[in-house]
Amino acid sequence: MSPSQKSFRSPMGRVRFLGSARLGTDDMWRLHVTAAFMIPLTFGFVWLVLSLLHKDYNGVRAELGQPIPAIVLLLFVLTGLYHMQIGLRAIILDYIHGHTKEWLLIANAFFAVAVATACIYSVLRIGFV
Repeated sequence: MSPSQKSFRSPMGRVRFLGSARLGTDDMWRLHVTAAFMIPLTFGFVWLVLSLLHKDYNGVRAELGQPIPAIVLLLFVLTGLYHMQIGLRAIILDYIHGHTKEWLLIANAFFAVAVATACIYSVLRIGFV
């Protein structure tokens, strides 16, 4: 680094690739891991949806009653929701200031849990009832 380029990181921070608060790196790793995990799950989800297109309700219930399609569907939805929650949390922390930030973080967490619960209930209800 030349003397004309200034950096806010300490020398140890540059070596460890950590920011000043040492919190963003963990979230970014989780975001990258969930994104990498979503790639094969997306292929499985598209395959599942294409195989369900020509079936009626009873056919879909029979298909989702099997463990592999139900697991693929649940993993796709839950991984996507976790990825969404991490990304939205990073946006809220970076761009929202004041007391609104805390309320939006709480709303983000509750929204992710509510949608995940609804999706789990729906898949289990269709597959096992």
